[in-house]
Amino acid sequence: MNEINRFYQSLNQDVIALQVGNEEEGGSQEQTFTRIAVDMLAEAGETENVDVAYDEKDIGKRGQHKINAYAVYDNYETVDLFISIFNFTETISVITKSEIERATVRITNFLKKAIKKKYLNEIAESTSIFEFANTLANYKDLKDKLVRINAIILTNGEYKGDFPENDSIADYKIFYRVVDINHLYKISEHSRVPIEIDFDNFDGERFEIPCLSASIDNQDYMAYITIIPGVCLAKLYERYGARLLEQNVRSFLQFSGKINRGIRETIKKEPHMFFAFNNGIAATADKIELDTTGRFI
Repeated sequence: MNEINRFYQSLNQDVIALQVGNEEEGGSQEQTFTRIAVDMLAEAGETENVDVAYDEKDIGKRGQHKINAYAVYDNYETVDLFISIFNFTETISVITKSEIERATVRITNFLKKAIKKKYLNEIAESTSIFEFANTLANYKDLKDKLVRINAIILTNGEYKGDFPENDSIADYKIFYRVVDINHLYKISEHSRVPIEIDFDNFDGERFEIPCLSASIDNQDYMAYITIIPGVCLAKLYERYGARLLEQNVRSFLQFSGKINRGIRETIKKEPHMFFAFNNGIAATADKIELDTTGRFI
Protein backbone atom coordinates (compact mmCIF):
# COMPACT_ATOMS: atom_id res chain seq x y z
CA MET A 1 0.00 0.00 0.00
CA ASN A 2 1.48 3.38 -1.03
CA GLU A 3 1.44 6.57 1.04
CA ILE A 4 -1.64 8.12 -0.60
CA ASN A 5 -3.68 4.96 0.02
CA ARG A 6 -2.56 4.82 3.64
CA PHE A 7 -3.62 8.43 4.03
CA TYR A 8 -7.00 7.63 2.44
CA GLN A 9 -7.60 4.72 4.82
CA SER A 10 -6.60 6.86 7.81
CA LEU A 11 -8.91 9.66 6.68
CA ASN A 12 -11.87 7.28 6.43
CA GLN A 13 -11.12 5.92 9.91
CA ASP A 14 -11.09 9.47 11.25
CA VAL A 15 -14.50 10.05 9.65
CA ILE A 16 -15.90 6.98 11.42
CA ALA A 17 -14.38 7.94 14.77
CA LEU A 18 -15.52 11.57 14.66
CA GLN A 19 -18.99 10.89 13.28
CA VAL A 20 -20.22 9.71 16.66
CA GLY A 21 -21.59 12.65 18.63
CA ASN A 22 -21.47 14.97 15.64
CA GLU A 23 -25.23 15.40 15.33
CA GLU A 24 -25.03 19.20 15.50
CA GLU A 25 -23.36 19.29 12.10
CA GLY A 26 -25.69 16.76 10.54
CA GLY A 27 -24.03 13.66 11.91
CA SER A 28 -23.42 12.27 8.43
CA GLN A 29 -20.15 10.88 7.15
CA GLU A 30 -20.16 13.57 4.49
CA GLN A 31 -20.39 16.39 7.01
CA THR A 32 -17.76 14.79 9.22
CA PHE A 33 -15.45 14.57 6.21
CA THR A 34 -16.24 18.21 5.44
CA ARG A 35 -15.16 19.25 8.93
CA ILE A 36 -11.89 17.33 8.65
CA ALA A 37 -11.13 18.72 5.18
CA VAL A 38 -11.83 22.39 5.99
CA ASP A 39 -9.79 22.14 9.19
CA MET A 40 -6.87 20.88 7.11
CA LEU A 41 -7.29 23.74 4.64
CA ALA A 42 -7.42 26.25 7.49
CA GLU A 43 -4.26 24.78 9.01
CA ALA A 44 -2.53 25.21 5.64
CA GLY A 45 -3.67 28.85 5.42
CA GLU A 46 -6.04 28.23 2.49
CA THR A 47 -9.19 29.36 4.31
CA GLU A 48 -10.27 30.93 7.60
CA ASN A 49 -13.30 31.31 9.87
CA VAL A 50 -15.00 28.18 8.49
CA ASP A 51 -18.46 27.17 9.68
CA VAL A 52 -19.76 23.74 8.76
CA ALA A 53 -23.41 24.20 7.79
CA TYR A 54 -25.49 21.94 5.57
CA ASP A 55 -28.38 22.89 3.35
CA GLU A 56 -29.86 21.30 0.25
CA LYS A 57 -33.08 21.59 -1.72
CA ASP A 58 -34.69 20.26 -4.89
CA ILE A 59 -31.90 17.73 -5.48
CA GLY A 60 -32.28 16.28 -8.95
CA LYS A 61 -34.37 19.21 -10.18
CA ARG A 62 -33.33 22.24 -12.22
CA GLY A 63 -33.07 24.60 -9.25
CA GLN A 64 -31.22 22.16 -7.00
CA HIS A 65 -28.74 23.60 -4.52
CA LYS A 66 -26.43 22.29 -1.84
CA ILE A 67 -23.77 23.60 0.54
CA ASN A 68 -21.71 21.85 3.22
CA ALA A 69 -19.70 24.73 4.75
CA TYR A 70 -18.79 28.38 4.30
CA ALA A 71 -16.20 30.93 5.38
CA VAL A 72 -16.28 34.72 5.61
CA TYR A 73 -12.80 36.25 5.88
CA ASP A 74 -11.98 38.88 8.49
CA ASN A 75 -11.44 41.59 5.87
CA TYR A 76 -14.76 40.73 4.09
CA GLU A 77 -12.93 40.56 0.76
CA THR A 78 -13.35 36.80 0.39
CA VAL A 79 -16.07 34.23 0.91
CA ASP A 80 -15.47 30.50 0.57
CA LEU A 81 -18.31 28.12 -0.28
CA PHE A 82 -17.75 24.39 0.20
CA ILE A 83 -19.63 21.44 -1.27
CA SER A 84 -18.57 17.85 -0.64
CA ILE A 85 -18.51 14.66 -2.65
CA PHE A 86 -17.79 11.83 -0.21
CA ASN A 87 -17.64 8.12 -1.04
CA PHE A 88 -16.96 5.61 1.73
CA THR A 89 -15.24 2.90 -0.30
CA GLU A 90 -12.33 0.54 0.33
CA THR A 91 -10.22 2.10 -2.40
CA ILE A 92 -9.98 5.65 -3.73
CA SER A 93 -12.79 6.34 -6.17
CA VAL A 94 -12.30 8.27 -9.40
CA ILE A 95 -14.42 11.42 -9.52
CA THR A 96 -15.89 12.07 -12.95
CA LYS A 97 -16.28 15.39 -14.71
CA SER A 98 -20.08 15.01 -14.56
CA GLU A 99 -19.94 14.73 -10.75
CA ILE A 100 -17.88 17.93 -10.59
CA GLU A 101 -20.28 19.68 -12.97
CA ARG A 102 -23.26 18.62 -10.86
CA ALA A 103 -21.58 19.90 -7.67
CA THR A 104 -20.74 23.15 -9.47
CA VAL A 105 -24.38 23.68 -10.44
CA ARG A 106 -25.56 23.01 -6.90
CA ILE A 107 -23.13 25.33 -5.11
CA THR A 108 -23.64 28.05 -7.73
CA ASN A 109 -27.41 27.81 -7.38
CA PHE A 110 -27.02 28.19 -3.62
CA LEU A 111 -25.06 31.39 -4.12
CA LYS A 112 -27.61 32.79 -6.58
CA LYS A 113 -30.41 32.17 -4.08
CA ALA A 114 -28.52 33.28 -0.97
CA ILE A 115 -27.65 36.76 -2.24
CA LYS A 116 -31.37 37.42 -2.66
CA LYS A 117 -33.40 38.27 0.43
CA LYS A 118 -36.23 36.02 -0.75
CA TYR A 119 -34.18 32.95 0.19
CA LEU A 120 -34.25 33.95 3.86
CA ASN A 121 -38.00 33.40 3.90
CA GLU A 122 -37.49 29.78 2.83
CA ILE A 123 -35.26 28.74 5.74
CA ALA A 124 -35.80 28.76 9.49
CA GLU A 125 -33.82 31.16 11.66
CA SER A 126 -32.78 28.20 13.81
CA THR A 127 -30.90 26.52 10.94
CA SER A 128 -27.11 26.70 10.75
CA ILE A 129 -27.20 28.27 7.29
CA PHE A 130 -29.53 31.16 8.16
CA GLU A 131 -26.87 33.44 9.65
CA PHE A 132 -24.69 33.11 6.56
CA ALA A 133 -27.56 33.71 4.13
CA ASN A 134 -28.62 36.75 6.15
CA THR A 135 -25.05 38.10 6.06
CA LEU A 136 -24.82 37.66 2.28
CA ALA A 137 -28.16 39.33 1.66
CA ASN A 138 -28.06 42.18 4.17
CA TYR A 139 -24.60 42.92 5.62
CA LYS A 140 -23.37 46.17 4.02
CA ASP A 141 -19.67 45.74 4.86
CA LEU A 142 -19.62 42.40 3.07
CA LYS A 143 -21.52 43.74 0.07
CA ASP A 144 -19.14 46.71 -0.25
CA LYS A 145 -15.84 44.86 0.21
CA LEU A 146 -16.43 41.42 -1.28
CA VAL A 147 -14.23 40.88 -4.35
CA ARG A 148 -13.75 37.12 -4.53
CA ILE A 149 -15.97 34.08 -3.95
CA ASN A 150 -14.21 30.72 -3.94
CA ALA A 151 -16.46 27.75 -4.69
CA ILE A 152 -14.50 24.75 -3.47
CA ILE A 153 -15.54 21.17 -4.22
CA LEU A 154 -14.18 18.83 -1.54
CA THR A 155 -13.83 15.10 -2.18
CA ASN A 156 -12.05 12.06 -0.77
CA GLY A 157 -11.86 10.73 -4.31
CA GLU A 158 -9.34 11.49 -7.03
CA TYR A 159 -10.12 14.01 -9.76
CA LYS A 160 -7.81 14.40 -12.75
CA GLY A 161 -9.85 16.80 -14.90
CA ASP A 162 -9.86 20.57 -15.26
CA PHE A 163 -11.48 22.94 -12.80
CA PRO A 164 -14.80 24.51 -13.86
CA GLU A 165 -14.33 27.87 -15.57
CA ASN A 166 -14.49 31.01 -13.45
CA ASP A 167 -17.79 32.86 -13.48
CA SER A 168 -19.41 36.11 -12.40
CA ILE A 169 -22.65 36.25 -10.43
CA ALA A 170 -24.36 39.52 -9.44
CA ASP A 171 -21.07 41.39 -10.11
CA TYR A 172 -19.18 39.01 -7.81
CA LYS A 173 -16.35 36.99 -9.33
CA ILE A 174 -16.49 33.31 -8.46
CA PHE A 175 -13.50 30.99 -8.71
CA TYR A 176 -13.94 27.21 -8.74
CA ARG A 177 -11.51 24.71 -7.26
CA VAL A 178 -11.48 20.98 -6.65
CA VAL A 179 -9.74 19.79 -3.49
CA ASP A 180 -9.37 16.03 -3.84
CA ILE A 181 -7.55 13.32 -1.88
CA ASN A 182 -4.23 14.23 -3.52
CA HIS A 183 -4.48 17.87 -2.43
CA LEU A 184 -5.47 16.88 1.10
CA TYR A 185 -2.55 14.48 1.28
CA LYS A 186 -0.10 17.17 0.13
CA ILE A 187 -1.20 19.72 2.70
CA SER A 188 -1.18 17.07 5.42
CA GLU A 189 2.46 16.25 4.60
CA HIS A 190 3.84 19.60 3.50
CA SER A 191 1.35 22.13 4.95
CA ARG A 192 0.93 23.84 1.56
CA VAL A 193 0.49 23.21 -2.14
CA PRO A 194 2.67 25.43 -4.36
CA ILE A 195 1.04 27.99 -6.65
CA GLU A 196 2.22 27.67 -10.25
CA ILE A 197 1.73 30.73 -12.47
CA ASP A 198 2.07 30.73 -16.25
CA PHE A 199 2.51 34.37 -17.28
CA ASP A 200 2.09 33.39 -20.95
CA ASN A 201 -1.48 32.31 -20.19
CA PHE A 202 -2.76 33.56 -16.85
CA ASP A 203 -6.56 33.36 -16.87
CA GLY A 204 -6.49 33.84 -20.64
CA GLU A 205 -4.11 36.82 -20.61
CA ARG A 206 -0.41 37.09 -21.41
CA PHE A 207 1.86 39.25 -19.24
CA GLU A 208 5.47 40.18 -19.98
CA ILE A 209 7.56 40.03 -16.82
CA PRO A 210 11.00 41.51 -17.58
CA CYS A 211 13.73 40.65 -15.12
CA LEU A 212 17.34 41.51 -14.34
CA SER A 213 19.58 39.11 -12.44
CA ALA A 214 20.95 40.62 -9.25
CA SER A 215 24.72 40.30 -8.95
CA ILE A 216 25.01 38.73 -5.52
CA ASP A 217 27.54 36.17 -4.35
CA ASN A 218 25.26 33.66 -2.65
CA GLN A 219 25.11 29.92 -3.22
CA ASP A 220 21.78 29.49 -1.39
CA TYR A 221 19.55 31.42 -3.77
CA MET A 222 19.36 33.50 -6.94
CA ALA A 223 17.71 36.92 -7.01
CA TYR A 224 16.05 38.89 -9.78
CA ILE A 225 14.71 42.42 -9.97
CA THR A 226 11.51 42.55 -11.98
CA ILE A 227 8.51 44.71 -12.76
CA ILE A 228 5.06 43.12 -12.56
CA PRO A 229 2.21 45.08 -14.17
CA GLY A 230 -0.36 46.29 -11.66
CA VAL A 231 -3.16 44.52 -13.52
CA CYS A 232 -1.29 41.23 -13.25
CA LEU A 233 -0.61 41.73 -9.55
CA ALA A 234 -4.27 42.56 -8.95
CA LYS A 235 -5.35 39.42 -10.83
CA LEU A 236 -2.93 37.31 -8.79
CA TYR A 237 -4.39 38.56 -5.52
CA GLU A 238 -7.92 38.31 -6.85
CA ARG A 239 -7.31 34.69 -7.83
CA TYR A 240 -5.28 33.44 -4.85
CA GLY A 241 -5.97 35.92 -2.06
CA ALA A 242 -4.27 35.16 1.24
CA ARG A 243 -2.60 32.05 -0.22
CA LEU A 244 -0.09 34.42 -1.83
CA LEU A 245 0.82 35.85 1.54
CA GLU A 246 1.40 32.52 3.30
CA GLN A 247 -0.06 34.01 6.51
CA ASN A 248 2.76 36.58 6.83
CA VAL A 249 0.30 39.44 6.41
CA ARG A 250 -3.33 38.75 7.19
CA SER A 251 -5.00 41.79 5.66
CA PHE A 252 -4.46 45.38 4.63
CA LEU A 253 -4.38 47.78 7.58
CA GLN A 254 -6.96 50.16 6.11
CA PHE A 255 -6.17 53.84 5.43
CA SER A 256 -5.95 55.07 9.01
CA GLY A 257 -2.15 55.42 9.16
CA LYS A 258 -0.12 58.20 7.53
CA ILE A 259 1.74 55.83 5.17
CA ASN A 260 -1.40 54.07 4.00
CA ARG A 261 -3.21 57.36 3.48
CA GLY A 262 -0.31 58.46 1.31
CA ILE A 263 -0.54 55.26 -0.74
CA ARG A 264 -4.23 55.88 -1.29
CA GLU A 265 -3.68 59.48 -2.36
CA THR A 266 -1.05 58.38 -4.88
CA ILE A 267 -3.42 55.79 -6.35
CA LYS A 268 -6.23 58.34 -6.65
CA LYS A 269 -4.36 61.48 -7.72
CA GLU A 270 -0.95 60.48 -9.11
CA PRO A 271 -1.10 56.85 -10.29
CA HIS A 272 1.80 57.47 -12.69
CA MET A 273 4.01 58.16 -9.67
CA PHE A 274 3.11 54.95 -7.80
CA PHE A 275 6.21 53.05 -8.85
CA ALA A 276 8.51 55.86 -7.76
CA PHE A 277 6.88 56.29 -4.35
CA ASN A 278 5.97 52.70 -3.47
CA ASN A 279 8.18 49.86 -4.63
CA GLY A 280 9.83 46.74 -3.30
CA ILE A 281 7.52 43.72 -3.04
CA ALA A 282 9.55 40.61 -2.25
CA ALA A 283 8.41 37.23 -3.56
CA THR A 284 9.97 33.82 -3.08
CA ALA A 285 9.81 30.96 -5.56
CA ASP A 286 11.02 27.37 -5.62
CA LYS A 287 11.72 27.66 -9.35
CA ILE A 288 11.37 30.10 -12.23
CA GLU A 289 11.66 29.58 -15.97
CA LEU A 290 13.08 32.29 -18.24
CA ASP A 291 12.45 32.75 -21.96
CA THR A 292 15.14 32.02 -24.54
CA THR A 293 16.62 35.50 -24.15
CA GLY A 294 16.91 35.15 -20.39
CA ARG A 295 15.24 38.53 -19.98
CA PHE A 296 11.64 37.54 -19.19
CA ILE A 297 10.13 35.23 -16.57
